[in-house]
Amino acid sequence: MNKNILIPLVIAGVIVLAAGAAVGGFFYGKSYESNRASNIRDNFMQERGIQNFDPNSAPSFSQNSGQPGAVFQGGGFGRGESGEVKSLDGKTLTLTIGENETKVTLTDNTTIVKSTTATLADITAGQQVMVIGERDADGNMTANQITILNTSPSQP
Repeated sequence: MNKNILIPLVIAGVIVLAAGAAVGGFFYGKSYESNRASNIRDNFMQERGIQNFDPNSAPSFSQNSGQPGAVFQGGGFGRGESGEVKSLDGKTLTLTIGENETKVTLTDNTTIVKSTTATLADITAGQQVMVIGERDADGNMTANQITILNTSPSQP
């Protein structure tokens, strides 16, 4: 074969192989990152006791969903917890989140929300609530706001 024809063919072949590798690498990278993000999300939810999380559906706070309550720890909008009201003793609310309990201190500045503003009398044992507030060194909270997530204790 003529050397003048062989060199351009080899160069064209190398270019085609390089382009194929680049395209393949791009799509492999997209797939890898998508799976990685999904695994990170699943691990995050699993560590907090949330099973079968579907990011495209509305959250369920029902006891029958297999999710005893989502835990939102840390700062910013995640300064709170949701769980079942175990008891209310004066200005101390006890929440159960899975097998854990959290004591929540209520103040005169705590807002209790139930479609419209609610009162302390609207909180009963067995309800699902979300508490937003500040956590102390012992892990207990002082509530800034409580949102009642369901209106009947321990819905079947």
